[in-house]
Amino acid sequence: MVKLEFKIAIIGPENAGKSSLMNALFGRYISLTSEIPGTTKNPIKKYWGKIKIGKSKKNPEFADIVFVDLGGLYTQKGGKVALTSSILEKSYKEIDNSNLIIHIVDGTVGLLRDFERLHHLLKFRYQKPIIVVINKCDLLNYEEIEKVKNYVEYRLKNTPILVSAKTGEGLEILINNIYKYLKR
Repeated sequence: MVKLEFKIAIIGPENAGKSSLMNALFGRYISLTSEIPGTTKNPIKKYWGKIKIGKSKKNPEFADIVFVDLGGLYTQKGGKVALTSSILEKSYKEIDNSNLIIHIVDGTVGLLRDFERLHHLLKFRYQKPIIVVINKCDLLNYEEIEKVKNYVEYRLKNTPILVSAKTGEGLEILINNIYKYLKR
């Protein structure tokens, strides 16, 4: 039996809903959430479970899934780095060691230029697979959702998944997309 670990890093700006998404994925409180920007400082790692990824009955392959909730790398407004250098270094180390990135865009704010740059850097230079999630869709009307979705898709060349960490909308689609990456 082969044992693998897949690390999934959740990145995004302050108050985009990274910790709320982590809590929603686990169905319970894992990460502290607050309206105060910068609540999550150090990476929060949590074991999600084990899944069978291989098709062989004689030598099945299993993967341990670990999620990492990272602090907001940039503020919502102004594009300033929001973390101290030591915490930022830990965050980048977690990103570097991850197998998959979930890039959260706050639907009420839109795509930040610094995260667009980071997205392309991770995707092209570091060859990281990225799932783009637009969070807080419960706070948007249809036209606003379409506008942010089309803009994000155009700028990142990646079809975003619409979710609401608060209501659970879109979580099943996100989980199915995570499984697709793991089974590759």
